[in-house]
Amino acid sequence: MQATNYKKEKIALASGYIYWPHGEPILEQVVSKNYTVGTQDANEIDQTIERMAAARGQAVYHLADIREIKGGSSEARKHFNEGPPACVKASAVLVSGAVSRLLGNFLIQLNHAHVPIRLFVDREEAIDWLLSQVEE
Repeated sequence: MQATNYKKEKIALASGYIYWPHGEPILEQVVSKNYTVGTQDANEIDQTIERMAAARGQAVYHLADIREIKGGSSEARKHFNEGPPACVKASAVLVSGAVSRLLGNFLIQLNHAHVPIRLFVDREEAIDWLLSQVEE
């Protein structure tokens, strides 16, 4: 089995993929259409974010696109409730329908992390907000 190169621009996951859409510092995660995120997925997502950040030696500003998510297990929600990996300095969550908005609101309301997190329906607004967080 070949080791994953975390310096790559895009890493495929069981739940979707994580990539650098504009280069550093924004790292975007896209959850596949109709996917239900479980505990294994939550761990894989966080580990990939940590490893991609470490491979480039930097902090990241996380953009999570959950617009087409089907749902998340209670264990995965509990995992994400603990907050993002330490390398994440701010998180923007893209939502669209009722399910993604419900999950996004859950993440924000129960977020125990000490990083800013906001919901967005517009991707460009989310990116602008993340870039403003870099400047702070």
